[in-house]
Amino acid sequence: TVRLLRYPKAEAAAAVPDVGIGAHTDFEAFTLMHQSAAGLQLRAVGEGAGWEDAPVRPAEFVVIIGDVLERMTNGVLQATP
Repeated sequence: TVRLLRYPKAEAAAAVPDVGIGAHTDFEAFTLMHQSAAGLQLRAVGEGAGWEDAPVRPAEFVVIIGDVLERMTNGVLQATP
């Protein structure tokens, strides 16, 4: 199954600062994400690691490992929170 999703850039700041999607992992094997605006954050690996902004690189895709691929590799590849 392939789904195409588009998350357009917000033209103005949200009235409620917590608008968006909370921390999660994707169920699918992987997600290919193309960014044209800032906003994607990924959790760094390691103790005490926090959230990092993914750089916007218009000519590249971000590959997000999902739960299915984590299970298929017995945890060698871990789902990206």
